[in-house]
Amino acid sequence: MPNERNLKMYEKVSEIIKEYGNNIVSIDFRGLNVESMFKLRNEIRKMGGKLKVVKNTIFSKCVKNELGWDYEFEGVNGFIFARDNIIDILKYLVKSQKDVNFAINWAIFEGKFFDKNATVELSKLPSKQEIVAYLVGAVGSGVSSFVWTLGNVVQSFVLVLKAIEDKK
Repeated sequence: MPNERNLKMYEKVSEIIKEYGNNIVSIDFRGLNVESMFKLRNEIRKMGGKLKVVKNTIFSKCVKNELGWDYEFEGVNGFIFARDNIIDILKYLVKSQKDVNFAINWAIFEGKFFDKNATVELSKLPSKQEIVAYLVGAVGSGVSSFVWTLGNVVQSFVLVLKAIEDKK
């Protein structure tokens, strides 16, 4: 029979998974001191994510019930939950990993599992904001070119009419 503290933690993690969806990163935080862990937690919170330290058995049951993943977790894990800004958080983690002593274990991105190496490669993708900016620029330049072409057709037509008028 699970104790009340574990039941509360299970409920809390299940709510977090429901709230944040299926974008999760696992880190091994054994090398972090309290100050570094606090800083990491705050930076992730500023980016809209949530860092939670949970017992592996509780997390395994939550992931199985909420996402359908049947996986046993090992070691000391911190779990980072994110909505659509997971790439930004991964970029921050990869950059911070060089300065602070922790390891990225794996990631679940859009419901797909990525091991450590694939997670690092995933961090090299452009963020959602960068993709939106690129698309807006691409669409804007196409519209701009179209408007410029239409303007040239009208301008050419007016110049031809002017030339005909000057000839008469």
